[in-house]
Formats: sequence, structure tokens, C-alpha cells
Amino acid sequence: MNHRTAQPDARANGAVRGGAVRGAAARGPRRPGRPRRTRRWALAGACALLAVLVLADRVAAGVAEDRMADRIAARQSALVEAPDVSIDGFPFLWNAAAGNYPEVEVEGRARTDDGLPVTAAVDLREVSRTAGGYAAATARGRFEVPLDALAAKRGAGVRLTGRDGRLEITRSFMGVPLVVTAALKLTGDTVTLEPAAASLAGRPLDPANPQIAAALRAAERKIPELPLGLVPSGISVDAGAVTVHGEAREVALADAA
Repeated sequence: MNHRTAQPDARANGAVRGGAVRGAAARGPRRPGRPRRTRRWALAGACALLAVLVLADRVAAGVAEDRMADRIAARQSALVEAPDVSIDGFPFLWNAAAGNYPEVEVEGRARTDDGLPVTAAVDLREVSRTAGGYAAATARGRFEVPLDALAAKRGAGVRLTGRDGRLEITRSFMGVPLVVTAALKLTGDTVTLEPAAASLAGRPLDPANPQIAAALRAAERKIPELPLGLVPSGISVDAGAVTVHGEAREVALADAA
């Protein structure tokens, strides 16, 4: 054998073997795939279980909201249909078991004894179970009456508009437009109007004119009794409606849930 030829061949073979060893070391040992697939399945199962629990919680909340809406409709004869009830707080089932709900919102449409449509929204906070049913720590309500419905009660040709937080009353007087702007005030449970400006055919009038003052006194309106013992606390007007605000504390509720 030629020694000079054998030495290069040995070096070449060693280099090949060394490269293979280094390549195998770089790739590292193969990791089994089954544990990774198991973890993925476990994660997917946990997500599915969580989704089912959330769905079940919301279904239970929806059932309770429907029951409460039906009972409120049965007790409030002024409502024209069952209200929308929203019980906030998650998880609902935990709150239901404890008998405490952080917030309950009720919205509905009603009608007064003289036929005025009212959109009502009541926000109950810290509702808790009591021996006689439930009680809310605080209650706040908003009761909106459309301006066009109020204008219809004042007779044909009367137009009411909310402007800059005041009520603008327009009607025809001797064939020309009479416009009176008044601020709404709440005196006890009565809505009063305080004249702020007036004009006849575009010419300014003294808003303290006795005839204007008498007409505004005739337009005063007593607020009907509010539900849940709410006490009128304010009144406001916007472009489309007059809103009566009410509030109360320690409100006793019947067992509605």
C-alpha cells in the first residue's frame, strides 16, 4: 500500500465523520411529538370548557332577566310592554348564589293616565337579597316625554323645541308667530316655566308681560308618581324631549329575580 495515498484518504474519512458528528450535534436530539400534541389538546379542551361556562352563565342571566321583566310588567300597569332588563356583573351565577348584583338596568315604554308616551330608564345599584325580597342601595331614573306629544296636548298650531337647555314655545297669535323661550324649573313635583325671552312677529317683547306669565302658569304640569318611590330631582330638555330625573336610596324591591 502506498502510505502517501493512505494518509490523505484517512484524513478525508475523518473529516467526513467529524462533519457528520457536528451536524448531528447541531440538530440536537429529536423530541417526541406526542407530549406537544397532548398539551394542545388540553389547551383546546380548557378553552372549550371556559366557553361553555361563559355561555351557561349568560343563558342563566338571560333567563333571570326575562323573569324579572315579566314580573315588573305585571306590577307596573303603566308599561305598554315588558321592559328590557340587564343584570350586570360576571359571573352571574356567583352573584345569584350570593344574592348580590352590582347593577341592574331596566328600560321600558309607558303611558301616563292622560295618554302621554314615556320612555323610562332606571339604574339600580348594589341590589342585594333581603328577608322580604331584594333592596337596592341607590336608584336613579330618567323619564323622557317627546316634545311633539306635549305640544299636541297644548292644542293645534303649538310647536315645542328644545334649544340651549330651554324650551321654545311657538304658536300663532292674531295670525303672526309668537315665540316664548322659558327655562324649566322643578318645584317639588311640579314642572314650572320661567320666561326668559319673547317675540311677536320677530319683534322683542317683555317676557314679564302678564299675559305671557299667565300662559306659562297654565302650562305648569304636576309630575305623576314615579315608580319605586323615586323622588323627582331635576328636569332637562333637549331637541326632542323633556326628561324628568328621579332618585332614591334604600329602595325596597319585590322578589323579582
